[in-house]
Amino acid sequence: MDEYDFPEYGRQCELKTPWRGYHRGTIVALTQRGFVVQFSSGAEIEVYEDEIIFD
Repeated sequence: MDEYDFPEYGRQCELKTPWRGYHRGTIVALTQRGFVVQFSSGAEIEVYEDEIIFD
């Protein structure tokens, strides 16, 4: 399994604490610490699993 081949890939999620006004995004990668979330602007951030809620 690589960083783009995992069950949560492409799922929508909501941040428990908004980041720069964004609160909903899409899971686009898996990292050692958690996930990379991409927002509608194209910005991406790395989050821990306990910082998001899956739809």
